[in-house]
Amino acid sequence: MKVENAAGRLIETDISGKTFKPFSGAHKHTYSSKVISLSDALKKCGLKDGMCLSFHHQLRNGDHVVNRTLETVRDLDVKNIMMAQTAIFNAHEPVIDFIKDGVVNRIEGSLNGVVGDYISRNPLSYPVVLRSHGGRWAAVKTGEIHIDIAVIAASAADERGNCTGVLGKSAFGPISYSEIDAMCADHVIIVTDNVVDYPCKYQEIQERSVDYVAKVDCIGDPNKIMSGTTKITDDPMKLKIAHDCVDLMDAAGLIKDGMIFQSGAGGISLAAMKYLGERLEEKDIVASTATGGLTQLIVDIYKAGRVKNLYYSQVFDGYSVKFVQDTLEMPADIGHYADPTSKGRTIDGLDTVVLGATEVDTDFNVNVNTHSDGRLLHGIGGHQDTAAGSSLCIITCPVYRKTNPIVLEKVTTITTPGDVVDAIVTNEGIAINPKREDLIEKVKGKIDIVPIEDLKDMAYDATGGPQELEFEDQLVGCTKWFDGTVLDIIKKVKGLN
Repeated sequence: MKVENAAGRLIETDISGKTFKPFSGAHKHTYSSKVISLSDALKKCGLKDGMCLSFHHQLRNGDHVVNRTLETVRDLDVKNIMMAQTAIFNAHEPVIDFIKDGVVNRIEGSLNGVVGDYISRNPLSYPVVLRSHGGRWAAVKTGEIHIDIAVIAASAADERGNCTGVLGKSAFGPISYSEIDAMCADHVIIVTDNVVDYPCKYQEIQERSVDYVAKVDCIGDPNKIMSGTTKITDDPMKLKIAHDCVDLMDAAGLIKDGMIFQSGAGGISLAAMKYLGERLEEKDIVASTATGGLTQLIVDIYKAGRVKNLYYSQVFDGYSVKFVQDTLEMPADIGHYADPTSKGRTIDGLDTVVLGATEVDTDFNVNVNTHSDGRLLHGIGGHQDTAAGSSLCIITCPVYRKTNPIVLEKVTTITTPGDVVDAIVTNEGIAINPKREDLIEKVKGKIDIVPIEDLKDMAYDATGGPQELEFEDQLVGCTKWFDGTVLDIIKKVKGLN
């Protein structure tokens, strides 16, 4: 069949058994700036009751974007928002009021501090869902979490939406958590206090994914990226634990040329990295790669020539932000770092990782989400991801804290199952998972090993044992393994009001 198209040409619409549409006319596409107010951006993205909004946490306790956005949502008289943030901190205490006002009624994202404490006492109508960094990426990628509007803080963005977190006065490091949100969300708003000339010189998210750029006066205070949990410890007991971690790595034969390592951001983990740097120097060893979060300690090891590559996914202090600005070293986004649905992750090559815990038990299960009183105060972060990906997963903790045993018969909440935990390093000795017969054989005669039951007995003798908790039927939330399966549930503790 022949028809005349809009260009005046007679063309066939049926060719080789396929039907083709005739040209219907050309329209000139002209560019216009995407920069508008946050309120207008939310309205143009079709904000309405019950939608899911996502945020990243890389400004940590200095973030202003979450509170500012939810305040705008309230001003627009929108209710029952689901938050899919990567984490929230004490700076986000106003979220409690947004919950009380009905603006937020569901959270599928990491909780820390005062908001987690409030929800422990006042569970939401939908239980909170806690995922690891890699688990969250996979949940967004597969559609388990459907994001209606991604609200992404950027320290620099041009008027078309190309943006970064490593340039400008509010620089916080790479936007490594939100790239999957930008790819999968129905609508994307970049929030920035620094609109730069087109094109933005360093681009982590590009205009092709962005609907609007919302200009605000301040996205946050990068000086508050570092918090009490991301400072090296000066406690002699904790420093000994950190030193023992490095002795364990050495005894296991992992401190060698080409090793790949990562540390958590806790005080003991950071101290372990300090001692690791010293051990690399003493043995004249050059590691291949340091992964995960970037700290001054890791940067200094790199500058000393004791690690060849930094493959980081976020930064934890201003020193590291400045280093990234000066070098523009390529970061690994969280998907590359830990997505369990991908064909390869940076964490799969980890020789060793040092992580913390609020509790560990005699089956080597680890809790980082709740305290012994059942309050939900911490997120999962990369705990599960790195524990499963490393050859030697080291968990650090004291045997007890004040009157609470930390090594106990059964953890309050399972965050990371004992199957992927290799060793517990405490102030009273090192316990190695009996399943790791190969590791036990390697370190025999080099370091002393203590049965984990002995550590539990020490904790119980010193404290009288764990407090007995009674739980209500009401769910506070659940922890998921990074493959999306439910690992444990968190119930409200009776009497916690």
